[in-house]
Amino acid sequence: MSVEEFDVVVAGGGPSGSTLATFVAMQGHRVLLLEKELFPRYQIGESLLPSTIHGVCQMLGVTDELAAAGFPIKRGGTFRWGARPEPWTFSFSVSPRITGPSSFAYQVERAKFDQILLNNAKRKGVDVREECSVTDVLEEGERVTGVRYTDRDGNEREVKATFVIDASGNKSRLYSKVGGSRNYSEFFRSLALFGYFEGGKRLSEPYSGNILSVAFDNGWFWYIPLSDTLTSVGAVVRREDADKVQGDREKALSSLIAEAPLIAEYLKDAKRVTTGKYGEIRVRKDYSYNQTEFWRPGMILVGDAACFVDPVFSSGVHLATYSGLLAARSINSVLAGDLDEKTALTEFEARYRREYSV
Repeated sequence: MSVEEFDVVVAGGGPSGSTLATFVAMQGHRVLLLEKELFPRYQIGESLLPSTIHGVCQMLGVTDELAAAGFPIKRGGTFRWGARPEPWTFSFSVSPRITGPSSFAYQVERAKFDQILLNNAKRKGVDVREECSVTDVLEEGERVTGVRYTDRDGNEREVKATFVIDASGNKSRLYSKVGGSRNYSEFFRSLALFGYFEGGKRLSEPYSGNILSVAFDNGWFWYIPLSDTLTSVGAVVRREDADKVQGDREKALSSLIAEAPLIAEYLKDAKRVTTGKYGEIRVRKDYSYNQTEFWRPGMILVGDAACFVDPVFSSGVHLATYSGLLAARSINSVLAGDLDEKTALTEFEARYRREYSV
């Protein structure tokens, strides 16, 4: 078996992996990205924040491409939450830090958004190989030195690298190689049941692209417009109410919608999508967690492989791309000889944990 060598090998081509890979390649380093699926592929998580669009994506060089993609503009969030019976809205523009031209984000179809980021990684020099599944890491003593993976033809291969990145998401099988354990939040130990609808109602302008978050007795709903007609609708319920999402998912989702009158009103004339990539009603479990360790010598966890929190404030893609930026910054500093690995990665972990805790 011939063994290739890279500066960095990344497992996972989602926002965290493609962001990190691009920023490292932009500094002239050799980067291999291994993605087990063939893009575009379905992924949950459609509501973005201004820091992703106007911060990380601008640095990556994809701002114009995102603007041309036709994604709905999100100017803030609208909530039916708390004691007030009427929905209330916050706008990104109220913050003095982002008022002006950067006071918006997008609602995106993740298949399209992730494809834009992955294609950009290729243009910036990343060696991207799809349908390649990382099966294990290579180790020499305490240090991770590469990965073993299966290519699209079923051949087993090995790659040596100075750094191995696990960006393979919440279903990661590699994260345990860093050591430590995964701590699940007792407060946010929730489940989500979600599907997609055509023809749902929209908020009035200029907030028609806002996410609508609606609390009800057993949890909360997201209602996210992905186009003029397509809407992502999901119910997040507490673990002790798991029976509400068991059995027939169609009936379960309909019953939960009936418990939230505002969501029921917005879906009154809508039809659930029943075919294609949006045709399935899906369940997501074990919502909020964080690893006790984010790195070990030669290996780093980013994105959902490291931590995830209940998405009521649309934090998922933000944490993914921000952690990719932070980790790339540390890796580039080490590869340039500016800092030792322990100093650089200790800072990465401290910054990422701080953002997660916020």
